[in-house]
Amino acid sequence: MKFHVLMGAALLTASAFAQAQAVPPPPPITYDQAVANEKNLFAADQKHDMDAIKSMVADDFIDVNKDGTTENKADLMKEIPTLKLLRYEQQNFRVVSMGPYAYSISYDSDATIIGADGNEKHAQNGLNTVWIWRDGRWQILLHCRGEQKALAAK
Repeated sequence: MKFHVLMGAALLTASAFAQAQAVPPPPPITYDQAVANEKNLFAADQKHDMDAIKSMVADDFIDVNKDGTTENKADLMKEIPTLKLLRYEQQNFRVVSMGPYAYSISYDSDATIIGADGNEKHAQNGLNTVWIWRDGRWQILLHCRGEQKALAAK
């Protein structure tokens, strides 16, 4: 009986592995596509296009703030409608492939927002985002804010 259970588990594992292998990787990420993905996120944020944001952000997304606190996807989806992104600029992009299913992008961000409290805030940050290929599209898995530092331009 133990042998049959072990064989069944082994076959299910092998089957799951074979199915995972059957999904072809996406085309290699290009610099231009990675930058476009990041810019599309900011544009959706500015328009409060919650459907686009929901599609771009992975369900297990984590956002790490400058102070080390974190937010998840649900937190982000609640926060975005309370903010008004007046202006933003992204520059000095750097893209690093992390294999066929992931990449990271780092850049300098300069943004002005009106917060939930109604006050205008200006923020300059070095931002880092990890994107993963999941469900046939690129999704954000991790986003980190840091102090603004000039990154080497491409």
